[in-house]
Amino acid sequence: MRSRKFKNKVVATLVIFSLLLSLFLVANNNIQKAEASSKLGDILFLRPDFSENNLKGTDRGSKVMALAVKEYQERYGGKVKFVFADYNGWRTKLLAMAAAGTPVDVISVWETDIPSFYTRGLIQPVDNYVNLKAPYFDQNAMENFKYKGRHYAVVGKGASVPWGVIYNKDLMLEEGIDESEMPYELFKRGRWNWDTFEKLAKKLTADTNKDGKVDRYGVTFWNGMVLAYFNGTPFVGIDKNGNVKLNFDSGALQRALNFYRKGVKEGWLTTDWNIVSSGMKKRQTAMLVAPYYKFDQDRRDCDDEILFAPQPFGPDNKNKYYHFVLGIAWAIGKGCKNPAGAGKFIEIMHEADQKVPQDPAPPLPKEVTEAVNVMAKKPFYFYAADSYLLTVIPRWEILGAIESADSVAAGLASLRPRAEKAIKETFYGTGTKPIIREFKPFAVNFDDGKIDKIKAYDPNKKTVKFTLVSGKEAIKGKSLKVTWDASKDGNEIYILTDPSKIKVYGWHDYKVSFDIKVMKNIKPGSTKVVCSILSEPKVGATSYGSVSKNIDRGQTVYRVEGNITNIQDNSENMCLRIGVQNGGDFIIDNIKVEELK
Repeated sequence: MRSRKFKNKVVATLVIFSLLLSLFLVANNNIQKAEASSKLGDILFLRPDFSENNLKGTDRGSKVMALAVKEYQERYGGKVKFVFADYNGWRTKLLAMAAAGTPVDVISVWETDIPSFYTRGLIQPVDNYVNLKAPYFDQNAMENFKYKGRHYAVVGKGASVPWGVIYNKDLMLEEGIDESEMPYELFKRGRWNWDTFEKLAKKLTADTNKDGKVDRYGVTFWNGMVLAYFNGTPFVGIDKNGNVKLNFDSGALQRALNFYRKGVKEGWLTTDWNIVSSGMKKRQTAMLVAPYYKFDQDRRDCDDEILFAPQPFGPDNKNKYYHFVLGIAWAIGKGCKNPAGAGKFIEIMHEADQKVPQDPAPPLPKEVTEAVNVMAKKPFYFYAADSYLLTVIPRWEILGAIESADSVAAGLASLRPRAEKAIKETFYGTGTKPIIREFKPFAVNFDDGKIDKIKAYDPNKKTVKFTLVSGKEAIKGKSLKVTWDASKDGNEIYILTDPSKIKVYGWHDYKVSFDIKVMKNIKPGSTKVVCSILSEPKVGATSYGSVSKNIDRGQTVYRVEGNITNIQDNSENMCLRIGVQNGGDFIIDNIKVEELK
């Protein structure tokens, strides 16, 4: 009996030991799996004009990013590698990297990028990688980034903001405008429309220093296209089946653009970016139509009292929708190496945003809070539709065509072929597939006595001649002199690099520089040196980028340099075009093109 009990105890002990051992092995295995899963590895990150150097910044945005990078590395053992690209060329960089087989993991996007990134297959659904129900994400805004039941971008709370009218209350009082006739009070009384908006803008436009030129505009637009949105219509429409078409024949669109054109022609409306940037502070504009975050900046910078009013509706905005924009959103690159790491970093960025204290700011005036609350009840994201168009034709080209044509209808007609192509490329996914070719930096000077790498741009301008000069006439050593008879060939002449001898390719970002000396026919304020890249060496070829410099003195060497980016072109026959507008003969040297790092 005693022996049997002993055996039973031994068996029981072995069973318990075996059970404990198995539990230990399972637990240990789970720990190893957890540790393995927490190591997510490196990610590629692209946000325009943002690099690792920004992490050293003292502004709040830099602090948030620095904390997010630190926490990602500590939690998941990976590094955040920054892909740098400027605002002009970041989309081209994205396409080029995807074509090269190195798609970016985390991408900053705006609604103008959606749905083009979706239809081009540049981004993937985020649902499996990001906890979209987290309290710091904006559920309503993210619905604008949803296709076939899946979300393609992540939006944080506070990133979706309305457009409105920023105005200088103190300046208006000084000009004798009663507070009851200011934008917010007009809105409260139901009288804030395009008629009262125009009347106010005209009254506030002035030549304050009496030199015969307007130096204070009644209103400045960050983007004149938003007048169409205030009138309830985008440039591109989407039907209930998701198909797109141009709205160029829309009466509502044409009425909005006629209002814009009228303001520009009459001189009380401008889109001058310098005034957009600092015009409220310098009192160069009495009103500024811009996103709400610009109001937050201006009220900190200005000594005057600055207020914010809702958008004035145009006559066709029957549904009374307010135009909202997505300040920034985040997407995960399709085919990227680390989508799980990308999703976690997106979450960590928004967590870091909660941890870093907000910059101190004065309390919002009651009027501003009321205005934002009213607009938030009926938001609409017009940019999401117009992204089909804006991906290919930037807004300044659209507005430039409207301003320079004989009529709005004529301006839209001139844009129609490119616009229809833009819709086809972005929506139907038939855009140019990048072909990445190796670019070799080059420099052209003329010390070897050869000018065979340069050719004339327009063969119809028969008087254009090339000669080599040296001594005092040259810029350095030997230089190229370009002369012509302005009475026969005008005051605008260009030269080209020969693509059979010097190669420039699309899908690269370039830094361009050269020295130039205009010899005669200088018109200060009008004479300009310009440089761009052409798809091929002929008149009428597609032009990319613009580097320019105003010339105020003749017989003086000017150093011209700048960047040319966003070249979505597979041509093997591209070239550099350099010329003088509203000037005469010129001497050029030290032409240099290198890849922008």
